[in-house]
Amino acid sequence: MSRKSLVLFVSFLLAGSAAIAARSFTPKANTRADVKAYVEHAAQHVAKHGADCAAFTSPSWAAGDYYIFVAAEDGKTICHPSPKIVGKSVDEIIDVNGKKVGVALVEAAKSGGGWVDYVWPRPGTTNPVPKSSYAVQVKGPDGKMYMVGSGGYELK
Repeated sequence: MSRKSLVLFVSFLLAGSAAIAARSFTPKANTRADVKAYVEHAAQHVAKHGADCAAFTSPSWAAGDYYIFVAAEDGKTICHPSPKIVGKSVDEIIDVNGKKVGVALVEAAKSGGGWVDYVWPRPGTTNPVPKSSYAVQVKGPDGKMYMVGSGGYELK
C-alpha cells in the first residue's frame, strides 16, 4: 500500500470513528414514532448495560426537550435529569391536574409498552404544557426489571 493510500485509509477510519462517536439517539422529529424509537433504543441500552444514568445524560441521549427516565422494579425513579425526581417513588410523580403520571407510566410499560398523556413543564421552565410519554419494561443484565421512558411536548 502506498503512503498516499495509507493516509487516505487512516483518514477514512478516523472520520468514520468520529461519526459513530457523535451518534445521537434523540428524536429527529417531534412525533410519536420518533419518541417510541428513542425509548426502544434506550431500553436496549438498559438491557445490555443496566440503568446507565450517566450515559443518558450525555449529548447522545439528552438534548433540548428530550431525555430518558428510568424507574427500578421497586418503583423508585433512578434516572431523570431533575435531581428532585431521582429517588422518588413513581407514586409521587403527579402532574398539576392530579394525574398519577408515574403510576400510569409503569402500568403502560408493564402492559407491553404504551403512551401516557399529561401536562409537564419543559426542562428549565415551570409552566406545564401537554406532554405524551412512551414507556416500556425491560430486564437489565442484573436480572431486575426497569421501566424506561421518554416523551415529547405537544407531539405531532
